Amino acid sequence: MIGWSVHSAASGWEADIGLTWFTAAASLSLMMGLAVWLSKRAVAAVWVVVLAAAGSLWPTLSWVFNAKTLALLLLPSIGMAGWLFQATWVPQHLMAASCVVTAMVLVARYCMQPSLALVLAIALLIAAGFASSAFVGGITSALAGLLAAPILLRELNSQQRLRVVAGLTIAAFLVVCLIAPFVRDQLAAIHARGSGSPAIIAPYRVFDGWFPVWLRRVLDIPGYWLLILPIELPATFIAGMIAFVAALRGALPRPERLTVAVFACLAGAGLGISWLLVSTVGENNDLGLRAIIPAEIVLIVITAAAATGLPSVPRRALIAATALTGLALSVPDLVRMIHNNIVAPIIPPDAKVFAQAPDLWAATRRYAPPDARIANNPLFLKDLTPWPVNISWALLANRSSCFAGREMAIAFAPLSAERRSQVNATFLRVFAGEGTALDVHELATQYGCDVVVIVPQDKAWESDPFATAPDYRLGEARDGRWRIYVRR
Repeated sequence: MIGWSVHSAASGWEADIGLTWFTAAASLSLMMGLAVWLSKRAVAAVWVVVLAAAGSLWPTLSWVFNAKTLALLLLPSIGMAGWLFQATWVPQHLMAASCVVTAMVLVARYCMQPSLALVLAIALLIAAGFASSAFVGGITSALAGLLAAPILLRELNSQQRLRVVAGLTIAAFLVVCLIAPFVRDQLAAIHARGSGSPAIIAPYRVFDGWFPVWLRRVLDIPGYWLLILPIELPATFIAGMIAFVAALRGALPRPERLTVAVFACLAGAGLGISWLLVSTVGENNDLGLRAIIPAEIVLIVITAAAATGLPSVPRRALIAATALTGLALSVPDLVRMIHNNIVAPIIPPDAKVFAQAPDLWAATRRYAPPDARIANNPLFLKDLTPWPVNISWALLANRSSCFAGREMAIAFAPLSAERRSQVNATFLRVFAGEGTALDVHELATQYGCDVVVIVPQDKAWESDPFATAPDYRLGEARDGRWRIYVRR
């Protein structure tokens, strides 16, 4: 996004919108193409679009069983969701998943038609997937490859097997070379954070207070498969599982059979990781919540292909009926999602301030050269987002921040939890008007804050610690709008 913003002169906001749309369109096009190729019917593309729009069953279940009663039985949703939600919420992980799916298709193709071009394409796709998401492009793709390897090699004779293994070994070597800088940075960040292992084994938690703790943990193991996946993927999980079994038992042509086999391995890898692994980096289980995306993609593809008549595959009517039933039950969530995206249920007070933010950041850029680091309140416009993220700076500033807030630091700054809390406390204290002269001096010297922006929403507006600070001078003051300080 940053590269596109720089080369196209687009703002961060515009770049985010454009690349989110592009990523979703690319993923949708990939699924449509694969479903049409497998089924040999153009109508499969329509099925892909319909299935991709499916929501979850949480609103439906809350209405049927009463939300309070349901909350006693099941833990609330933690962010695992279908393709549509993932496309709007985490496009970087969706792009990684699209790269992984495409790479697996090419691996199956390589087993039938080995070529140097395919080796290079596979290596580049996996590296691109890893660069977009280490969880999806790294862990999920690696596990899927390990599951698929014996299945694919069994299809080859000894001479073919040697050539294929040699080619894929070269691809793996190229991938290692390409991702080595990213891996080095990731390991350095993990070490700096002091978080230990980046992932641990812990089954997905499903049940809540109605059961004793020990029984909950036992029931969680089947509960993921029997409840969570049908709830979150109502149109494709059950229908997709039936479609996979029917397709693998059917008499598909060899190219399609191998592709369906690697898709089954990819689905198993994604669903299995989301079931059993939890990431320790940050406060959300991003590994578990995003590793499932490749599985969601291939489930949509196989369901669409089977429902429209995958050659030599029975149970078409059952697959179509199961998918459409799940889709119909998820309509309340789809309607809610669309409504919330178009019409905000509650317009927060900060919305009007956000509308004036482009003028604020345009003024700030007059005092901040492209390499300058800006400091503003990490909690500025916190009411606009579900979590207190410095969204105004992220989308509109077009400048670096010396500390953009705790949520941003978790994702991007190699800081230990203790150090992150200390830095966060310093910045919050300063912009709350409680900062000391030493705090302001540290912003200038230790954190490299070249420009400081204060607005009336900050308590520091009334008790301004920068007004008398020797490290800063007033660059611009707009009555009732902003004050911009520049480091001396």
